[in-house]
Amino acid sequence: MDFRLTNVEALWPKLDKAYKFDAAQNRSVPCDATDPDGSYELHIVVTEDQAKELAGKMRTAFNESEKVKGKTWDVKSLDDIPAFTRDEGAWRIKTSKKTYSDATSKPRQFMQDGTKAADDFQLTTGSKIHVMLRIAPWAYAGKVGVSLRPEGVMVVDLAERKDPPADTMFGDLVQNDSPFADLAPGAAKPADDPFGLPAVPAAQTNDFDDEIPFG
Repeated sequence: MDFRLTNVEALWPKLDKAYKFDAAQNRSVPCDATDPDGSYELHIVVTEDQAKELAGKMRTAFNESEKVKGKTWDVKSLDDIPAFTRDEGAWRIKTSKKTYSDATSKPRQFMQDGTKAADDFQLTTGSKIHVMLRIAPWAYAGKVGVSLRPEGVMVVDLAERKDPPADTMFGDLVQNDSPFADLAPGAAKPADDPFGLPAVPAAQTNDFDDEIPFG
């Protein structure tokens, strides 16, 4: 299932190239786009309502997935979701996508006008963005879960680049192919989601809250 979040804050983006953790250096380092240990990573800061809506979509994806049929996703609150971290009145969510040894697995990035970003474009921490996530339930070694993979990002407001602290760990498409084409300036907004997801009435956007008491 694909799900789009709009107007969220980007944190520690590693989308310009693939990265992997280097134990000797105790940090993430760039690697080849086909490295099986490589991945692309992005944290986003969202509101409580956005976190609940995303969690609801994760619940729906899990319940509809054949991969985890007959299994239970034991989540009773947002705090139970490993990718979610409560952060000063908001929620910080970790998303990650492995390369799967596929050089074309890199998430697509788009600029404010909807055009494709340069291949070496580096999104900055603090930028406001729209992000397309792939919600993917999984079952492995007797455990189950739901992963969040960044598939595409559109810049809304690019933050000024700042030098990271010394001890930090983070060091041919046309516009019509963009999942954010309807969000570009002057673009007409379709009645339904461009990825085929039906529009959800406002009264139903927090249906996850009906199943799980978040307090």
